[in-house]
Amino acid sequence: MTVEHYVRVEISGHRGELILDRPQQKNALIGPLVKQLLGGLTRLIEDDNCHVILIRGEGGAFCAGLDVKAFFAEQKPAWVASFPEDWLAFHAALYNCPKPVVGALQRFAIAGGSALAFSCDFLVVGKGSFIHVAEVELGMAAPINVAWLALKHSLAKALQLVLLGRRHYGEQLVQLGLASECVEDDEVLTEARAMADRLAGFKPTAVQNLKRALSAGYAIDREPGAFEALVARIKTAEG
Repeated sequence: MTVEHYVRVEISGHRGELILDRPQQKNALIGPLVKQLLGGLTRLIEDDNCHVILIRGEGGAFCAGLDVKAFFAEQKPAWVASFPEDWLAFHAALYNCPKPVVGALQRFAIAGGSALAFSCDFLVVGKGSFIHVAEVELGMAAPINVAWLALKHSLAKALQLVLLGRRHYGEQLVQLGLASECVEDDEVLTEARAMADRLAGFKPTAVQNLKRALSAGYAIDREPGAFEALVARIKTAEG
């Protein structure tokens, strides 16, 4: 049986790239893609030649979120049942990733795509790029988005992002502290790679030790199961 590939892993120097590769669907999330994301991330974490991980989407778009058409099809695909657990497992791996993670946010990150953007340690966006936490408009829960926001940002900022359901663009993302840099739209990937290569040029043990120390300094629990426990509490609160 032919296995379709929705994720690519590429290594250039000491930079590893984790690439969502469903460009015709704007890199919308389906179960096999999420499983392949976890496999690709694990590969890059375990590769000593990879010092930094860059996440991007193929075809000039970051991620359109859950593939709603596939997820809610009359004949549901088999992956639907395990999707929440698979998506959580991938984010738990990102949460515990010892290496710095850079995101190249081209065009948009919507719903589940915004959770992927929030998970990055550094995020480069274009002036026309936007993040849209769209779950409130869809009447859906947003536990992974809420978890990352709770870990990294203030309650006031999270309320603005999650409850208003608005798009937040380029320079505004930098002002809100959600993005590290905003550049021209056609320069996002170039700048993200330059940032990743700068990080990759440092001694990897120093970078990883400092990332771990910063987590400890901000009292962020990096023990196994901590992210899953946080999401479970959020799900209980969301009802």
